[in-house]
Amino acid sequence: MDIGKFKASRGRLLLWFLIPPVLIVGVGLSSYALKTQSDWELERMISFAEVLPQLATTQRDAELLIQEFSGAEYSSLKSADDLISYLQNTANQVGFTVDSLKVERGMSAREKNVPKLTALVKGAGSFEDIENYMGEVSANQNLLSEASMQVSRSANPARPDDFRADITFELVLFRAANLSGGG
Repeated sequence: MDIGKFKASRGRLLLWFLIPPVLIVGVGLSSYALKTQSDWELERMISFAEVLPQLATTQRDAELLIQEFSGAEYSSLKSADDLISYLQNTANQVGFTVDSLKVERGMSAREKNVPKLTALVKGAGSFEDIENYMGEVSANQNLLSEASMQVSRSANPARPDDFRADITFELVLFRAANLSGGG
């Protein structure tokens, strides 16, 4: 290179002195911005890592609570067929005779957007059988409750200890309301 060209042209000489500092400042500012962004992302990830175990514990506790609330043995009652099967199996276990069983789908009276199944059970048995039946139904499925019950003495004179029972059960379709999020 000829130094004479730089001395002869002021523009070239000026560019020769200005370009390196401009490049240094540009690269420096870019590096500083990249470092600042990386620091911010690192702090965010560290904060997330600190909260993640608590979040996982809370999620596990919520899932256990929902599982416990839905019932341990029969937590998968999702349809009318499941409910019918559950009510008949429970009746067979305790000695309550189911004469008729009708299930209707509807919405909760209190919460209009929560689906429910209503089961109308008519049957016969001793007062103890009826009591055991209602207790077993409620004990194994917490979302299933008795809405009404009517008990009367049996008309059969040969069996004076038998009673007729008309029981209405309501099952809140908890999973259908998308409150648990999973299967």
